[in-house]
Amino acid sequence: MATRTTLTLDQFAALPDPGDGTQHELSQGELITLPPPGYRHGALIVRIAAILQNALNREEYIVVGADSGFILDPNPDAATVRGADVAVNRRADVGEDPPEGWFPGAPLLAVEVVSPSHRADDMQLKVKQYLEAGSLEVWLVYPSSRTIHVYSAGRRDPQVFGERDTFKSVVGQTFRVEDLFRI
Repeated sequence: MATRTTLTLDQFAALPDPGDGTQHELSQGELITLPPPGYRHGALIVRIAAILQNALNREEYIVVGADSGFILDPNPDAATVRGADVAVNRRADVGEDPPEGWFPGAPLLAVEVVSPSHRADDMQLKVKQYLEAGSLEVWLVYPSSRTIHVYSAGRRDPQVFGERDTFKSVVGQTFRVEDLFRI
């Protein structure tokens, strides 16, 4: 049985950088340790971020990557801080000076590239946390099947798009799935 480590938000913020590529998230006070993602994972993140960056008006939206942290639940004793692979916020929601640390709230759009090390129940919890915190859309990108599952606020089930499909996002743009996988 795995040991469960719980931390307050302050304890989580004080964690040292492990220096080995390991990433940490906090889910309702529980420390989540993630191994460094693989090469294809990183290439897909850069590709998706570039497509979003090029498609969106920079005066209206900010695109971030590199597992930028979002405080989805600020409860000091059972906080949730998740790191999106790619995320989009409205510039008006961020303000003139983006925060140095974690963003206090949810992204408008969160994108997660699913790795073999991710468990399905963990990814579903993460989607739920984003949507409950105010995200309007979450993409789960599955490299092995070249599909994207799009979860939307107020919609019970995801829309699943294959490589030959297009879909319109909450950010007002239409994307071709095959373009998102072209690395």
